[in-house]
Amino acid sequence: MFNSSGLTEDLLAVYRVLLQQPELGRDTRLSELAAELGRTEDETSRDLQKLRDLGFVVPSWIEGVEYPLDPAVTFGRLAESQQQEIDALSEQLRADQLTASRFTADLANFLVQRTTGDVEILQGRELANQRMQRFRPEKTSWGLIRDPGQLTWDPETFPDRKHLERGVEMRYIYPESYFKRPRGREFLEFIASLGGKIRIAPSVPFRLIIFDSETAVMAIDPEDSSVGAVIHHSRAVVRMAMELHLSYWDRGVDPFKEQPATREGGISAQEAEFLRLLVHGATDEQVARKLGVSMRTVRRMAAKLSEQVGASGRFELGVRAAQRGWVD
Repeated sequence: MFNSSGLTEDLLAVYRVLLQQPELGRDTRLSELAAELGRTEDETSRDLQKLRDLGFVVPSWIEGVEYPLDPAVTFGRLAESQQQEIDALSEQLRADQLTASRFTADLANFLVQRTTGDVEILQGRELANQRMQRFRPEKTSWGLIRDPGQLTWDPETFPDRKHLERGVEMRYIYPESYFKRPRGREFLEFIASLGGKIRIAPSVPFRLIIFDSETAVMAIDPEDSSVGAVIHHSRAVVRMAMELHLSYWDRGVDPFKEQPATREGGISAQEAEFLRLLVHGATDEQVARKLGVSMRTVRRMAAKLSEQVGASGRFELGVRAAQRGWVD
């Protein structure tokens, strides 16, 4: 207790004895006080001086006599002194925190100034949509479209129509399930009639648009487009986005010229993709999003394939699918 103020256990022992036997506070009885404490007179004399410095022992009006102050007074003074020290330290800490915050803010501003040309963060779907409308691609517009939204459109006001009419090359990849949806084929045929190039793939990882090989736009949260979008201008990020798009483009098929491949054993490319995602630990919800289908379709696909290979569970389905060569 109060060790930080110099009030040690030895000093407290001297103070306690003086409170209980105040007559030992006389100079002439130093030896008796030392004996009571089991210490030497020199040690006791030094402790008395420390108690005087702390204000625990004060001289009496009688010469050669000292007495201990009431503990309520002494400890109250000591606590008040410590509180003042704490207040001073708190004030210093606040000042230091303010300085640190300013330093951090200055550094953040410096970094932002160096990177604002590379990254734009658009919070919320509305702000992201407004920004997307301001893009004016001159040469190319490539995209991975995982959730195209409602299948309603006006041929005259279709947003990409003006780009296609200007000769911009559009390459968009859709999940195979989208092509099978009501009006899905009609919509993709409409884009193709304007000169857009369409391919379908068993699954699409997330939504991605690349403009003129210079800008890549993707969702902040790939699973929730309402959070907003991130626009990357960095050459390295755009290059990686283009490589990802090309890999899916090469794996995809033109739905108006080719039929989705069927693997040996009679499973479709979509079913093969379902098995690949299953083996890699994807949940039903993740599988549904990547394939662009409903949870009911995922469960129906799992039941059909399980029955086909005689599996009683998801793990066994993955094992037997791998044994048949259905999973790469």
